[in-house]
Order: sequence, then C-alpha cells, then structure tokens
Amino acid sequence: MLKKKYIKDKCVTCKQCMIACAVRHSASKDIYTAISEVPRSSYRLQVSTRKERPHMTVCQNCAKPKCMEACKYGAITKYEDGNVVIDQVACTGCWDCVGACPFGAISMDTELMVAINCDDCRGYQDMACVTACKTQALVYTEPR
Repeated sequence: MLKKKYIKDKCVTCKQCMIACAVRHSASKDIYTAISEVPRSSYRLQVSTRKERPHMTVCQNCAKPKCMEACKYGAITKYEDGNVVIDQVACTGCWDCVGACPFGAISMDTELMVAINCDDCRGYQDMACVTACKTQALVYTEPR
C-alpha cells in the first residue's frame, strides 16, 4: 500500500489538499453540493504557516498510538498497513484522543461530536490530498 509524503519546500499553502479531503469525506463527493451539506464535511489534515514556512498537520500513524491508548471506547484501530483510524460510529466525542495526540493531528468535529483524523482515504484507490496537490508537495511513496 502506498503512503503519502509531504515535501514542505514545494508547498505553497494553497489548501487544495484540505478542500479535496473535505469533499472526499462529504456525503455527496461533489464540491458544489458539499459546501451546503448538513452536517458539513470536515478535512482530516491541516496546512498552515509556521514561522513563515508551510506546515502540514496530519496523522503520523504512530507505532504505539497514544490516541489509541487514551480511547476508553475502542474507537481507534491501528490496521496491519499501519494506518490509525478513528471509527466515527464508536466514537463518543469525549476528546481524550485529541489531548493524547502529540502531533495535534486529531480534530474535533463539533457538528457530529466525533474525533476525526486522516485515514489515508481508506477504501479508495487514491488519496484525495495527493491527487489535488498541483505543486507535488504531497506525493506517493513506498512504505518503509
């Protein structure tokens, strides 16, 4: 399974990856319809500027995920391929995982009252963020 790699020197913080992520995780999968969906779709990664340089906050798929240890409800799973994914049906919205993540990669979806993180577009052939990145700051790489 391919993984994504972030090359910060190529990132121009256009946030196309964030938009593509939100659309991929929307009910309609259409940008024009997704904008007005209720509940509104959320992106699972964050691109920002830190010290005048691009920075991406995304799940690091830790070897021993602190978020998974913090989840009392078993809503977080680490799969054999290395992905750490939050089951939004099992999530109770206690936010313990948000505080436990050392990378700040888990967000609170306050409309759905669940925690969300990057799932590497699990179940799809491609990752929306990589496909949307026109500067190739996000590229596919072979897993280690």
